[in-house]
Amino acid sequence: MTTPDASPLRQAARLREAGDLPAATRALDGIDAAADPQAGFAQLRYLFELQDYAGLQQATRQQLAALIRAGAPPDATQWLATLLRFAERCCLPPAEIAAGLDTTRLVALAQPELLLTWRAVRRRQNYREALPARFAGSVSLISLGTNCLPWHMPGRWGLRRMADFTALFGPFSLAGHTIPGMIAALEDDFAGYCTPEAIRVVTTARGHEMAMRRDRGAHWNHNRGPYWLGQDATALRASLAAKVELFRAACRRPDAVFLLAGCQVEYPEEKLDFLPRLDAALARFTGHAGNRILVTNQTAHRREAASHQVNATTTFAYCPYPGTDYVWHDDAAADSPAGQAFERGYMLTLIRSLLRWGVLHRLAPPAQA
Repeated sequence: MTTPDASPLRQAARLREAGDLPAATRALDGIDAAADPQAGFAQLRYLFELQDYAGLQQATRQQLAALIRAGAPPDATQWLATLLRFAERCCLPPAEIAAGLDTTRLVALAQPELLLTWRAVRRRQNYREALPARFAGSVSLISLGTNCLPWHMPGRWGLRRMADFTALFGPFSLAGHTIPGMIAALEDDFAGYCTPEAIRVVTTARGHEMAMRRDRGAHWNHNRGPYWLGQDATALRASLAAKVELFRAACRRPDAVFLLAGCQVEYPEEKLDFLPRLDAALARFTGHAGNRILVTNQTAHRREAASHQVNATTTFAYCPYPGTDYVWHDDAAADSPAGQAFERGYMLTLIRSLLRWGVLHRLAPPAQA
């Protein structure tokens, strides 16, 4: 008989605490998440923390299939909410997510906390399922930072292909950058981006250790703990090197579009002085100037949502947060009515730019019988 201390979940927790994240995720291989929701939740969180996106996508798909087969446990709110959110984050097929929503519907109706997530996922999936009937074309959305918003949001609203969840996971996807820091990394071809001499480990106000560049041009808030920061941040630097190679390949795609959020410039009163440097820096990766770039400002005071055509291939847009206290990466905030409205506004801005650039084309509505 298996004792609690010998359970895969306990083993994984000990390995994670010891700094061996890969072993911690392996300890949870083969679990039955529907029978052990706590282990299922831990598996998804550990794979996300490890940034094993191929493994995360596979585990999420397996867990969702197990949920659909076994039915939704009535007392597993944390796992069910996390599984539904990861299913859309991992860009799983719409039919599979729809089946997961059907399976969890009755449990969600009885649990207000889960119902908020369930309804938000259903709305985002309705949006995603409508896209192919409205638009044709293809697009590879590549994040330039300055935060994680340009990486997360298009995926869960249906503008990222399933394969691109791993293929487009670049160095700016899960990190914080200043605009000068991001451009400098491109201009330097990432040569000095994350060398041992360039980074240091700091302690945040909440007591977490985090790696950041000494010039404060970048910080890696998703790479915490001894696994990522030990031995001069060897694991972090190896991960970033792999992401740079993915970035190089993504930039060579003919449908590449670059997303930059968190810009503090208040255009057109203030000039986008960084734009010529940014386009020139991207050109070394894409092979051409005039790269398609969407720049958004989320925090300007007293600004309504509005878009400006800077030039033929650049859009600047105000996509204001719902309030000064809004935290876009908080799941409950994102699932709230205000969060849904904010994200839909961002997606509308993005789609309008894609239409203007010709990477998406509007389809005529079906003829009435």
